[in-house]
Amino acid sequence: MTLRRPGQQAGTSRSGQRAEAPPPPEQERAEARRQKPQRPEPPQPFERYWPRTGTEPITARSAMGVRLILAVIFTPLFLAGTALLGFWLTQTGPGDVPDTESLRSLTAICAGLSLFALTDLVILLRRRRRRRPSPYL
Repeated sequence: MTLRRPGQQAGTSRSGQRAEAPPPPEQERAEARRQKPQRPEPPQPFERYWPRTGTEPITARSAMGVRLILAVIFTPLFLAGTALLGFWLTQTGPGDVPDTESLRSLTAICAGLSLFALTDLVILLRRRRRRRPSPYL
């Protein structure tokens, strides 16, 4: 039951204009299904992937170069350390110092660091290739 002012006709607003009925919910859902979300165009090289949202400076630079240098230096270093510690682990006997457990834990730590450095190197090279297309293609 809708309350009306005296003299107000059914289906009109206070100003006397006829109010439009909202579309039925089925019709709204059908229209929403027909409208496909638009996908953004893929960015060109050296173009931003996302719009600027914060207060970062326009000339901000990435640390990708430093990360790449560190990953190139430390990946083979950690791999060599893992191999050296693994070899040392196989040559130790009972009662040797450092003991087998210490060498095993050092080998595991060095292997984890080498895996981390190698993963970072792969990610950096992929990002760099995506930003700078190959001149040979």
